[in-house]
Amino acid sequence: MFKRLFNELTLTFDISPKESPLLIKSGRESGVDPTLLDMNFVRTIHPLTGEMAIYLPGSSLKGTLRSYCEKIARTVRPDGGSRWCCDPFDLDVRSSTVFCGKRLEQKNADAKKKPDTLFYKGSCLACRTFGNTQIASHLSLSDAYPLDEPKLEQRDGVAIDRIFNTVAAGPFNMEVVTKGTFRTKMMLRNFQLWQVGLLAVALRELGNGRVPIGFGKSKGFGRVSLTYQKLEISYPGRFSKQDGIRDFSRELIDLESFDYPEKEDYGLFAEKINSLKLKGEGANDIDDGKFGRITTGWNDTASIEEILNSTIGNWRDCALSKWSPSEE
Repeated sequence: MFKRLFNELTLTFDISPKESPLLIKSGRESGVDPTLLDMNFVRTIHPLTGEMAIYLPGSSLKGTLRSYCEKIARTVRPDGGSRWCCDPFDLDVRSSTVFCGKRLEQKNADAKKKPDTLFYKGSCLACRTFGNTQIASHLSLSDAYPLDEPKLEQRDGVAIDRIFNTVAAGPFNMEVVTKGTFRTKMMLRNFQLWQVGLLAVALRELGNGRVPIGFGKSKGFGRVSLTYQKLEISYPGRFSKQDGIRDFSRELIDLESFDYPEKEDYGLFAEKINSLKLKGEGANDIDDGKFGRITTGWNDTASIEEILNSTIGNWRDCALSKWSPSEE
């Protein structure tokens, strides 16, 4: 699936704590260092300032999105099984929810050649977007670095004994962020429109505070808000904006509508509508095809939301259809 590039969606957005503290634990304990708290925020070298700074790991953000997308998929198709949405923690090949990576590994253990078409067709809805141990992810998320100086606070807590309702452990202290803005970039390559629609739903819920991230979710930690800053739609390998009746600078085109060898072997979902007009205001032509890429961008939050929300109908059609991603 990655031998060629057909379409790319790049979304830049900001993340901020929303009326609750935020903590992504570093995993380092205080030990003998008196300057460290019991639970410290993860830190790394800021790529722009060169100084040590807190950040939101892209892996944490991606894991949160995957988990919630899986939850959505299992909710709309509760009897779908692993062919619709697998369980990454289920490694029993006899189970109806076995992890796609384990199932494909077992099925193809004796195969001399493992074509990527077989792995992609044999993967569930979530694995087709986020990847598994046999296929790479179509989605990538960069680390989110602070745009300003975040406000750090110390919170204290204890563990309560469930039987006697007394202090079982503690007190312990935590380093949390209560104010600040972190910027990250998400890229989705070789996508179908239903994938964009599913991610749009998950991002909306994340930005509404319904999908907390990090430590202490049951304590009310981790609710965040999202602000879209930039959206780019790209078509690599294109030297002209027009191809017949298709306008690559003003359309969001599904992977299924492109022609390439072995296309039928990937088992793509046949979209009812495989191309959407990009109606957002303020479109900017970033690449005109001179270098073999057509790219259009938007910097207006309302326009970005309108474009992303336009794909939710494609996700609805996919969810309500009888199609199973990993049908044999």
